[in-house]
Amino acid sequence: MLKIGEKYRFEDDLSDRQSCLIFDKDNGLWSVDIGFKEGNFRGELAAPSICINSIDSNKSSAKDLVGETFSVNTLEECDEREDTFYIYESEPMVSYRLEIIEIKDDNAHIRCTGVLIVDGYADPIEKEYFEIDSLIPIIESVDDWEKFEL
Repeated sequence: MLKIGEKYRFEDDLSDRQSCLIFDKDNGLWSVDIGFKEGNFRGELAAPSICINSIDSNKSSAKDLVGETFSVNTLEECDEREDTFYIYESEPMVSYRLEIIEIKDDNAHIRCTGVLIVDGYADPIEKEYFEIDSLIPIIESVDDWEKFEL
């Protein structure tokens, strides 16, 4: 589930290949993408998503990722990493903290909290607190999608 501010809630969308934790066991890299079901955001329909690009863990197994955290503390760092949050269009986040809470049955329980830009065209830009608490499939190879019937 995604919460934006106090008013907006979006359910996870696990109906396609958009939502997953990708783990590259050869290099110990992991990344997270999560799509959310369409819902109301400021009077318009939106289907938000988040993309957090590769993070180096030096781990050799996805199960070893439990307890891993990763933080980005500035808009410039998010922009440089090309980590984005999509509501109406892609925007960098101001900051975030991502944590892998649990790995169970080929799924990762992740929590991500931070500040995102909800309107980059406003002057000044509009920011809002967000929180994600989701259970997403772990993908280590292209064959893993079949386990999740995707």
